[in-house]
Amino acid sequence: MLKVDNKQKQSEKFVIKGNKKLFGEVQLSGAKNAALPMIVAACLGNEFTTLKNVPTSLRDVNILIEILSDLGAVVTVEGTKISCKRGDFPNKKVAPQRASEIRYSLLLLGLTASFSEEIELPLPGGCKIGDRKYDLHILGMEKLGAKIEENERGLFLSSQGLIGNDIEFYLPTTSGTENVMIAAAISKGKTTLLNANTRPEVIQLADLLNEMGVKVTCNNRVVTVEGQDTIPGGVEVSVMPGWDEAVTYAVAAGVTGGEICIPNFNTSFIKEDVRYLNLAGVQVFEWGTSLYVSGKGEKKTFDLFTAPYPGINSDMQPLFATLALAAKGTSTIADLRFTDRFQYVEELKKFNADINSFGNTAIINGGKALKGAEVRATDLRGGAACVLAGLVAEGETLVSNISQINRGYENIDLKLNLLGADITLQG
Repeated sequence: MLKVDNKQKQSEKFVIKGNKKLFGEVQLSGAKNAALPMIVAACLGNEFTTLKNVPTSLRDVNILIEILSDLGAVVTVEGTKISCKRGDFPNKKVAPQRASEIRYSLLLLGLTASFSEEIELPLPGGCKIGDRKYDLHILGMEKLGAKIEENERGLFLSSQGLIGNDIEFYLPTTSGTENVMIAAAISKGKTTLLNANTRPEVIQLADLLNEMGVKVTCNNRVVTVEGQDTIPGGVEVSVMPGWDEAVTYAVAAGVTGGEICIPNFNTSFIKEDVRYLNLAGVQVFEWGTSLYVSGKGEKKTFDLFTAPYPGINSDMQPLFATLALAAKGTSTIADLRFTDRFQYVEELKKFNADINSFGNTAIINGGKALKGAEVRATDLRGGAACVLAGLVAEGETLVSNISQINRGYENIDLKLNLLGADITLQG
């Protein structure tokens, strides 16, 4: 397992020498967006719950562990294995200010509410990709009986015990769904959550809660939780491999005209992504327990709309935009969730790319040769898109603000280098 120092210097940049095809095998890390809610949920238990295959070098994972530990939870880390239990969480009424740095700190609301406690939480951070509301988190907590007040310092939650309820979201939020699941785990009665997001990470959270002693069902945008008086924990679960990482490396093979193998992974969670990859001329198929990707064929244009799972996640559209640059002709990408995720478009233009965005749509006229450029990672996936463009651009590319990229990818530079890329760390 590759390891790097988690302390990312703000001045560090990726230096990429492009025009290299990628070939070989790449190992996936555990999925960050599955691991983060699982770590919080593991703290519901009275006994240690152990999570394996956790991407422990990621900044967001480490910040969450620090916050939980500071608030009294017991968390131990050994390589890619984490063991968690409640301990005396919450041992204070104010969460550390560092909780503002990650969006998943919102799940502390559900954890605190389940224990009939109170906490003041600074407003959460994460990628700056437009209007990322937390009103559905508040709705969910209040429907279960908790009280939440918002002030200039953040959110103050108090709970005197939760009672199950029927809750309907006006849109299927991922972390909002997870927050309700965690809160309802220790409650009286049954909670039914309608128009929930039942994407793979949420399904795995449900599986973990069931293993820990909660009764949860999760499918077709409906989640039910039968609350318990207490949760024993004491189980061991492995975090799913990063499907988003798999799509990233598949696109990398596509744009460079290379061929890669992803062992111990299949298409079950990325069927719609695979459909679009195939439409774009990238062959993706399973063989045994591995996934194979060939980007040797001619790239084709496509029209993509993001949608809640099982559709294309909004996270992935910057990557597909880079793939569209390799296809001669016009492709379109419409993001129906986060219109401000198109901040990366201005960065891709610096590569001599013919790409423009307006409203919730990007128009890509592909087939032009890309040239190396100095660009900035605007957010996690926008930064990954810049790395992918740098892989095929003529000359040298410098990508700054790479702490954004390293929030969600473990050792992306080292993994790509093992496939034949030429990426060095500067600064």
